Amino acid sequence: MSELNFHQIAHELLKKEVEVITLQGDFVGRLLEVGRDVIVLESRGRVRPRVLAIRIETIVAIFRVENLVPRGPFGFGPGEIQDSPEHDESSSH
Repeated sequence: MSELNFHQIAHELLKKEVEVITLQGDFVGRLLEVGRDVIVLESRGRVRPRVLAIRIETIVAIFRVENLVPRGPFGFGPGEIQDSPEHDESSSH
């Protein structure tokens, strides 16, 4: 088994949605480029996408984000809150 390095792993994640954990905070976005000492991430801004350059030496972890589910204002996705039988009984009294 060959030893993988950060660049090999990051190249496999190119053009994918990833989460990057750094010493300065966490970032989520599409991995656009892997350079010698930085990665370039397109992050969704409130108004328009932002392009971020993150120094590789500050990265603690990088991984692919699966199934991005739109979240509501309280942090729940559609269909995550279900009425339980106890809730139905208490609301009928």
